[in-house]
Amino acid sequence: MIEYFDVICIGAALVDIVAQVERHPEDDDEVFVSDLNLFSGGAAANTACVCAKLGLSSAFLGKLGFEDSFRAKIIQDFKEFRVSTELIKYSKEKETGCAYVALNKEGDRRIYAHSGAANYLSKKDILEKELMHTKVIFLSSLKNLEPFIEAAKYGRKNRIPVILNPGMLIINYGFDNIIQLLENTDILILSQREFSTLMKIKIKKFDSKIIEAQMKNLTNLGIKVIVVTRGECGASLFTRSNSVLIPSIKIENIVDTTGAGDVFSAGFIYGFLQNLKYDFNNLRYNTKIGNFVAGKCIQELGARNGIPNIKELKEAISNF
Repeated sequence: MIEYFDVICIGAALVDIVAQVERHPEDDDEVFVSDLNLFSGGAAANTACVCAKLGLSSAFLGKLGFEDSFRAKIIQDFKEFRVSTELIKYSKEKETGCAYVALNKEGDRRIYAHSGAANYLSKKDILEKELMHTKVIFLSSLKNLEPFIEAAKYGRKNRIPVILNPGMLIINYGFDNIIQLLENTDILILSQREFSTLMKIKIKKFDSKIIEAQMKNLTNLGIKVIVVTRGECGASLFTRSNSVLIPSIKIENIVDTTGAGDVFSAGFIYGFLQNLKYDFNNLRYNTKIGNFVAGKCIQELGARNGIPNIKELKEAISNF
C-alpha cells in the first residue's frame, strides 16, 4: 500500500565528498585540503530531506546502486530525516553516484558530479499509480530528461502541481530541447545564471524590462509561476500579470552555499502546500519562506544543516 505524501521529489541522490580549501587551484596547480567530509546529497534528495525536516510528509524517487556503500549511507540518512524510501528504484549494473565538491573560505564552490545509477532512472520507472499519491511533484537536476517529462505529464493529467528546479544539467540542453518538460511545469524555480543561460541573454545587471519580456516566452508555455533566485539580492517572483523582488534575509557569516537552491525550493514548497493556490500574495509569502530557510542553511556546512525546526519557522513566518 503506497503512502500518501505532501511531496514526491524526483531526481538524483548522491554522496557529496566535500573538500575545504583556502582557494581554488589555477591551471596546473595544487592546493591543500584542510578538511574532507562526506554528506548525502543530490538536489532532489536534499529538497526531500529539508521538506521532511519542515514537517512535510516527503518521499524520494530516484535510482541508486543495489548494494554499494554509498547507497547504504543515503538510505540511512533518508531514514534519519524520515523521508520515505519506498519509491526508490535500484540498479544492479550501476553504482550509486557521488559529487566532488571543493569549497573555499568564501563559500564559493566547484562541483564535479558523477551521477552513476541516478542518471539511469528511466521512463519505465515513473509509475502513474505512485505519483497519484502526492499533493505536489518536485523535479530537480537530472541529466536524463525522459523520466522528468513522464512525471510532469502524469502531474498535468491528474491536476497535481509540478515544480521544476532544473539545474544546469537540464538548462544546458537548451530551450528548444526542454520545451516538452516546460509545457508540463506549473512552477519553475531557477537561479539567475540558469535563467540567463536558458533564455540566451547576456546581462551584467538584472534589468527588469529585459527579464519581463523573456518571462512571456515561459508563461506562454503554460508555466504559472517563475522564481529566479539571485543569491544575496533575494529572489524575483514572476507571474503572467505581476512581478516583485523578495529581498534575502540578513546574514553575517556565509559558510557554504552548496544546496542553497535545493533548500529554497523546500521552503517554497512548504509555503505552497499550506493552500495550493496561485494567488500572488500567497506566492510572495512562499518565496519569503524559501529565502528564510535557504538563508539559515548557508550559515552552516552542508545542504541539510542549519535548517530551522517547525517552531523557529513559524516564529519567523509570524514576522513576515
